Amino acid sequence: MDNNNELKIKKKCQRNKISFLLIRFFAGLCDITDIGVKYYYKDIKELDTTTFTKILLVIKIPYLVKPIYGLLIDFVPIFGYKKRIYLFLCFIINLLSWYVFIFTNDIGLYTSIFCLLFANITISFTTVIGSAIQVEIYKLQDSQNNISKGTSDLMSKSFIIKSIGSLVPCYFKGFLIEKYSQDIIFYMSGIISFFILISGMILDEDRVVKIKKTKSQKKLVDFSPLIAPKKKSLSSNKITNLVQNQNIIILMILTFILESSPSCVSPLFYYETNILGLNPKQLGLMDFASQISIILVIIVYGRFFYKYNFKSLTFFVRILVFGSFSLIYMLIMKTTQEYINDFILLAFATSINAGLHSLGQLPYSLLCMKYAPFGLEATTYSFCVFSCYLGNIFADYLDYLLSLYFKVTHYDFINLGKLVFVENILNLIPLLYIWIIPKKFFSAKKRVSSATELKSLEEKKNGDNENN
Repeated sequence: MDNNNELKIKKKCQRNKISFLLIRFFAGLCDITDIGVKYYYKDIKELDTTTFTKILLVIKIPYLVKPIYGLLIDFVPIFGYKKRIYLFLCFIINLLSWYVFIFTNDIGLYTSIFCLLFANITISFTTVIGSAIQVEIYKLQDSQNNISKGTSDLMSKSFIIKSIGSLVPCYFKGFLIEKYSQDIIFYMSGIISFFILISGMILDEDRVVKIKKTKSQKKLVDFSPLIAPKKKSLSSNKITNLVQNQNIIILMILTFILESSPSCVSPLFYYETNILGLNPKQLGLMDFASQISIILVIIVYGRFFYKYNFKSLTFFVRILVFGSFSLIYMLIMKTTQEYINDFILLAFATSINAGLHSLGQLPYSLLCMKYAPFGLEATTYSFCVFSCYLGNIFADYLDYLLSLYFKVTHYDFINLGKLVFVENILNLIPLLYIWIIPKKFFSAKKRVSSATELKSLEEKKNGDNENN
């Protein structure tokens, strides 16, 4: 009986890993619209840097409501399925959003923003489902006592698959925009959404069956005192315990602070295109180099760095990020033009920065899986991802305020060097928070309750099937 259960869990893990990696691959392919959307608002809508930054903030709103997606997945199954039907719905909405965007993008600004909002809702919802599948695989590996190495391998593979998914779009998106138009990119985005459909078909998910009360049970009269307090439902107790969990609170604050450092995205994009004269193909090659850097960094992490202390690794990453951002400052101040080409230096700095950012994200993603309670995988992960995107939006808003303060616009880049210098200093501030977090938070071993709960549920389910 135990061998059958282990074989069943192993097969379920294999199918769910494929489903999860397809979702990650889809998330990587979605980067194909990055440059297309930027050029659409820059050239067709003719927006300035501040307005474009505002639109980026609006488009990121769907990523802020990820806890709602997690609650829906954990507590509101559709036709008895917590993930599969949601994947099918995301596929349909994503497909429609991009094709409506294509056929109506000449009507008005607000229509395009509305379509991009729905497209981002489906992408963010899909990533939450993927995260729930990932944590569920972690719990299944936990039941087989194969946690640390297996989990880090899966985490590394997921980042690598996402980066591989980004490689082809990064290489070709600039070329396609130059030869055709932005529309070809948006057509391809609709086709890419079929990966969500395939992932939902492969997913091995047990159907949630509601226990129906018999007629005799319905007729039973409750003789409990009228003044007796109502007991809280099991789901509300779980959520209350999750919100009050000290480890989850520390992790959410940690994630927010690490992701709240500004990166000068919009001003640099306008500087690269208007001053340096980079074309879409060159921007695509820069993104391609960044994805190669991410893959190399993740491979190194999966082989060596996953055992290292979180604090030491984060300090190491932040110092290197400070150095890579300093190269961009030197480029803007024109101190390197005599020694190296601007495009090569910019591509090198951005690729190093992208790889280091992924290296910094891996450790607290593992922490999130470690502290996720059983039965609340999607909700816990969505809370942590919510903190991540809240930090990103805070960083974008801070970038917007600093751009206004230094008066950096789409045609005035006199103070861009000062802006980059200040934002580079701000990247070191999160190290102060990491320094005060107790070491036991990072080094505490995973509790065994999740594995015990999973085994007991499997035994109970098998026992019920035998009785039936």
